[in-house]
Amino acid sequence: MKKPVGFDQKVTLEQLELTLREALQGTELPKVYQVLDEALQGSIRGAKARRNTLTILMKIWFRVDSSCAPLRQRALEMSPSLLPNERLILHWGMALLAYPFFRDIAHEMGTLFSLQDEVASHQIGRKVKTLYGDRRRVEVAASAVLGSMKAWGVVEAGSDHLYRQRVQYAVERPELKRWLTEVLLHAFGQQWMVLELIPSAPALFPFQFSLKAHELEETTLQLVRQGGNMTMVGVKQKRGAIVQE
Repeated sequence: MKKPVGFDQKVTLEQLELTLREALQGTELPKVYQVLDEALQGSIRGAKARRNTLTILMKIWFRVDSSCAPLRQRALEMSPSLLPNERLILHWGMALLAYPFFRDIAHEMGTLFSLQDEVASHQIGRKVKTLYGDRRRVEVAASAVLGSMKAWGVVEAGSDHLYRQRVQYAVERPELKRWLTEVLLHAFGQQWMVLELIPSAPALFPFQFSLKAHELEETTLQLVRQGGNMTMVGVKQKRGAIVQE
């Protein structure tokens, strides 16, 4: 059975920001579709391409899986006080949650950037084809995701089809660090992750931050300290923090 791809059109930050604004206003779905469709007509001429882009935007910010609803709500609550660069963190996180295909490309890009300064598009294409099959739809979607990352200012690319990472965005607000941590756990289906490794998680390659145990205490996350200096982070399954020495 072929794995679904879904993310098959480039989306811009302007489009994501408009979608987020409608979400903040609590606009009803029929009206949201109308507003976004009218906005997309100026930049996307084909009806099918416009419809596909609209589907991506809605899946990221509106048609969210019920298990991700609390993360979406927290993102909406944080958004009004954030700067544009900080809102990019929210768009990135919601895209990781909405589209496994986006998540897998982000993970592969981050892994390669940790080893080399440039990533060739064919390297990404080869990897996703092993995961999603060698078909034209996968090629188109990979190009759409890479194009979106470029449009968001996360990477830059030349005519040589080599992608280079731009300057990482600093994440300083503790609430954003906590949110990203929970997004990472949820997006990758992990019950636990090593706290010290979260800031360097490949899928979060556009961002730079440190993470301390005290920043995660008294939150929706739980900490389990193991032998040595290793601390495990997980989402609380029961009421109250679980902290073991």
